[in-house]
Formats: sequence, structure tokens, C-alpha cells
Amino acid sequence: MGNSPGYATPRIVCHVPYVGKRWVHQLEGYDRELGISYWTKNYRTGIELEDPEALDRRSPYYDPISTLGEATQKWWPDQA
Repeated sequence: MGNSPGYATPRIVCHVPYVGKRWVHQLEGYDRELGISYWTKNYRTGIELEDPEALDRRSPYYDPISTLGEATQKWWPDQA
């Protein structure tokens, strides 16, 4: 997470595709049953300067299926 003073570490970080590195407490929402967390950006890249929804867009991040409950593990293959 860049340069942090020693007292600010350790942090648990999740690298979310299209969003970047985020501390796990920065998530926008989490579906415990399906294992999907939702993240938003707090900055715009040069490509997104004219995009009014860039900061409101929710990007999903999926937990590994093996860490989910048995019923949910059986549900996921049907979604492919």
C-alpha cells in the first residue's frame, strides 16, 4: 500500500481487479452466502476523467470457492 509508517502496519490488503489495492475494511458490501465482496474506487485514472460513474461503479471480488459452505460450493458451478 505504498509508503506507510511502521505503526500503520500490518494491514490486510486485497488487490481488486479494476480497482487496485484496498484495505479489507474499505469494501462497499459483502454477500456472506455467495462470497462476493463489492468495491468502489476513490480516485479516477486519466482514462476515467470524463466518466461520471467511475467512483460509483461497484466491482465484484469473488472468494475462493473452496472457502465457502457446501451448499454454495454446489451452487457456483451452475452459474458458469
